[in-house]
Amino acid sequence: MLIWPTPKPAVLAAITILSDAFGEYAFVSAKMPPRGRPERFVRVTRMGGTLHNIATDAAKILVECFAQDVGQVEAMCNTARTALRNAGGTTVTTTQGDVFVRRFDSESGPTELPHPDLLDWERWQFSGELLVKAN
Repeated sequence: MLIWPTPKPAVLAAITILSDAFGEYAFVSAKMPPRGRPERFVRVTRMGGTLHNIATDAAKILVECFAQDVGQVEAMCNTARTALRNAGGTTVTTTQGDVFVRRFDSESGPTELPHPDLLDWERWQFSGELLVKAN
């Protein structure tokens, strides 16, 4: 009988990768920042995905970058895309343990998508598959 493992925390791995890439420049989280938003922030969520096999979870990740102007938000998207791609083949230490990142793949975007409640902010987003070792 084949027993499938519980996948590793892919969203938490992506947040860790992006937090390391941005440092103090931008707040990175799975949730929108509370009131008194920072000048720049990044939200990471899971849009779906699949267990390709017993060894790999392909998490479909959405990365939303928020800033006050187009130049900042485009640079943030490019920094985030590069950080996720460069994380391939590395082990990321999260608060829930180590996660081996196989690669970031099937990227779509970035694209401008204004937030309906934050009209004075620029929001660009992209998505892709973060493939992590499942067991």
